[in-house]
Amino acid sequence: MKYLQNTSWLFLERILKITTSIVIGAWVARYLGVDNFGLLSYSNSLVALFIPVATFGLNDLIVKELLKKKYSRNEILGTSFVIKILGGVASFLFLLIYLLLRSQDLKANYLILLFSPYLFLQSIDVIDFFFQSQVLSKYVVFSRIIALTAANIVKVILIFLDASIFFFAGVVTFELLLILIFNIYFFQIRGLNIFSWRLKKDLAKRFLKNGFTLLISGFMYIIYLKIDQIMVREILGDKASGLYAVAIALSESWYFIPHVIATSFFPAILLSKTNTKKQYNNNFTRLYFAVFWIAVIIAALTLLFGQEVISVLYGKPYLESFNILKIYVWSNIFFFYATISSKWLVAEQLYFHSFYRNIVGAISNILLNLFLIKRFGLEGAAVSTLISYSFIGLFYDLSNKKVRESFRIKIKSIICLTE
Repeated sequence: MKYLQNTSWLFLERILKITTSIVIGAWVARYLGVDNFGLLSYSNSLVALFIPVATFGLNDLIVKELLKKKYSRNEILGTSFVIKILGGVASFLFLLIYLLLRSQDLKANYLILLFSPYLFLQSIDVIDFFFQSQVLSKYVVFSRIIALTAANIVKVILIFLDASIFFFAGVVTFELLLILIFNIYFFQIRGLNIFSWRLKKDLAKRFLKNGFTLLISGFMYIIYLKIDQIMVREILGDKASGLYAVAIALSESWYFIPHVIATSFFPAILLSKTNTKKQYNNNFTRLYFAVFWIAVIIAALTLLFGQEVISVLYGKPYLESFNILKIYVWSNIFFFYATISSKWLVAEQLYFHSFYRNIVGAISNILLNLFLIKRFGLEGAAVSTLISYSFIGLFYDLSNKKVRESFRIKIKSIICLTE
């Protein structure tokens, strides 16, 4: 019940975020127009490519280390905070170098810079992972709901003020800053103090050693997640990017489901690993069963009502997005699988397989996009995503005997066949 209550808090926040983001996001998309909305989405996606360097692959490792309790809470949080700050500086420098190489696209460059503060601000997110390890996500939810409400109010005001596209990019940083401020507040009122954090050198070496593989893996993960949005804009232009962004927004709005489930139950699954293998495998089977059928239901409902939803929310200029959405939405099945299996790889300490899986998925997505976008346009980009996600989420598990167990659990999970 403790984990179920924690999951309920996370679901509440995500449902509120998705509902308001789709409604307010659609309003923003109508206001900006297809071209500007495409440019805004492209700039956001490009900054996302640098996030893995900023986080240094530590997110799951922090939770795992807090549960093991080999080091003190202050040592774990302080060490991870310092590494993330340094990662933020490095990622921002890489981003600046990239912008200097493409200085001719000034409007996009300014938008990218407005999104870039996230690379630094994510370092204080270590508080979020502390609350995860303690199954106290309600505090994170309170922070996010307050920030989300404030950010959406600002967006509405900007629309009425006839503000430029640059202000809408700034709102993203404003929202994140509010989340971090309230996270610190809730951390402090529990009698904890961020000024008590301290760096532990041997833990830092351990984090850097294990995190580097996850960093590369995370980088490849972001590439296969965001590269199609970037390539669509580079190959087909801003209007195509805007249409594709709407399809992505409606499909990926459901990505919170496996993330919330995996995040909330991951501590419990790690603890069950110390009991019996049977119980441990059954826990994963149940998780896969839940996310598989949720994804199938979402895809079916999208086919039935997707066109009407786009028409009502975004208007006629965005109706072409449905041709992309009805293909793209089926990739949710494999993305949901991949999200849960990433936790399985961490639990089994098979970090390199996470890396191999993501790098092949990223490369395949790029190559497929180069061929399919030029030949079939936006629908080709959606097909590329579906194929690459199916490999990452399911078929990669057949490539090595160490991860074949994961494939077996996934197949059994379709009918919830536990041992």
